[in-house]
Amino acid sequence: MNKDKTFFSQDEFVQRLKAFMDATRTTGSNLADHAGITKQTFSGYLNKGRTPVCSVIAEWVGELNINSNWLLTGVGEMFLGEGTEAAEQKKDESITDPIAQRMKVAADSLEKAGASPELIQQTFFKILELQNEPHTQAEETLRTPAFANDRDRSIKQP
Repeated sequence: MNKDKTFFSQDEFVQRLKAFMDATRTTGSNLADHAGITKQTFSGYLNKGRTPVCSVIAEWVGELNINSNWLLTGVGEMFLGEGTEAAEQKKDESITDPIAQRMKVAADSLEKAGASPELIQQTFFKILELQNEPHTQAEETLRTPAFANDRDRSIKQP
């Protein structure tokens, strides 16, 4: 083992722990609760250079799906199984709402076509915005006199 190589850096550990909190929108209090430790103990990880014991990290792994290798060394993805086909399939199976399922298929198609995540998000916001409009283009077309006259003639003719 090379003694010059350091696999653990306290400062980087704290940065990754904060990144995890940001990504999951969780608080230190919540992480403390998941691990069965006090808020003061958790605060010591962030502010006083303390490192959690294995049982605390194991609780976070089990409860929050955090990748312990990433948390401790920065190697790998933040979450366990992230980026694997099995994880993607599991994520897709968790979507039970039919509209959300269609949106997922559309987002995947847009992504494969080269759309950026921002463009995909803007597209869905625009779709949702249009759903709240009082009249769609199709409804307006149905109300035009020309369409109504054509419809009336087709009904009257045998």
